[in-house]
Amino acid sequence: MTSRATVLTTLAACLTLAAAVAAVLIIEESVGAEPASRSSEVAAGPATLEPSPVGTGKLPTSDLGSDAERASKGSGQTELAVPAGSHALIWVRQGERIPVRTEPRGGEVVEVVDRRTEFQSPTVFGVVREQDGWAAVTTAKLPNGQLGWIRLDGDRLKAGSTRMSIVVDLSERVAELRDGAKSLRSFAVTVGAPGMETPTGQFAVTDTFRGGSLNPVYGCCALALSATQPSLPSGWLGGNRIAIHGTTEALGTAASHGCVRAADSDVSALVKGVPLGTPVFIRN
Repeated sequence: MTSRATVLTTLAACLTLAAAVAAVLIIEESVGAEPASRSSEVAAGPATLEPSPVGTGKLPTSDLGSDAERASKGSGQTELAVPAGSHALIWVRQGERIPVRTEPRGGEVVEVVDRRTEFQSPTVFGVVREQDGWAAVTTAKLPNGQLGWIRLDGDRLKAGSTRMSIVVDLSERVAELRDGAKSLRSFAVTVGAPGMETPTGQFAVTDTFRGGSLNPVYGCCALALSATQPSLPSGWLGGNRIAIHGTTEALGTAASHGCVRAADSDVSALVKGVPLGTPVFIRN
């Protein structure tokens, strides 16, 4: 492997086994190249990133520090204020490291997150619910359906909300981009094959990828989710993360290893239209 290319095996849970071994996700990062453009909220990353690519996801614009959006409880704890029809999001302040626990207060620490994800996007969590100064969030570090817990400390976290959501109907093999209750876009998808079904539940967008550095098998672009695939075949080398990504193959089938495939134009609209942390509801 040269110093100018990085072979990355995650986000490959949607390929066939043979294709995954022959064509894992390759992200190239030229030495000295400028990192991908991001919101001014995020400090520029290093020019050379190994082994992770530069995520292209954007932060929401709302901020927990806004007087209109925070209700202080003292001792740094903050109560989320979410407009009707919106979904709460939280993200990590510059220089902070945040533990994610299996339950509030005395729960086991399952991961400690900082400003960036493993793919170098800003670390943003979708909040499922709030309880006594703690946020229950979706995370790929825990099994599907099990929530992580983060203490709502306004000195260490920022927060906001989004009206956007993505809904995937596995039985109909259709996905939808929504603004509140309003459908903005509906499109056909391919879902997990029998025995490797796409997991159901509430998840969140953790990273987005776009451009020539993305392996062509993922189409134009991809959204990594907090969902994982627990039913991978023996010998699988492609990682367990679920993604929504582009494809040139026929849609409307059950043929992937768990990922949701869609036309490039539809995935591009998702990448452009949703912030990191956007909730993804997958149902049968």
